[in-house]
Amino acid sequence: MIAATEDPRFIRLAIVLQQERELLLTGQAARVAELVEEKMSALQDFESFLEGAKAGDSPAGIRTAIDAIIQFADENAVHLEAVRNGIRSAISRLEGIAASSHVGYYRRNGAQISFNNATGAFNRKA
Repeated sequence: MIAATEDPRFIRLAIVLQQERELLLTGQAARVAELVEEKMSALQDFESFLEGAKAGDSPAGIRTAIDAIIQFADENAVHLEAVRNGIRSAISRLEGIAASSHVGYYRRNGAQISFNNATGAFNRKA
């Protein structure tokens, strides 16, 4: 009898999850979307393997395979959440810069006058 973790359907799903993790760890989160179709197909194959598992198959082996997939998925979810937090932080910093920047001019008395609906580049003079 082949152990569940040696089944090609398990190996295929594990490889896809490993590729996903490598992309997340190397800062290529946008490329994770390229794996979605392959990941869904591998998940469906793995589910059919679990549904078709015979009564004589080792429950411990199947449980080990499921635990391994859950661990892969949980680790990838943590990495993906870190990517999301980084993006949120970058957006907040950019919004803060935009909110605190002044596009306009100063009067002789030092009063600050903003340009309304300003677009384009402005030269600053000392």
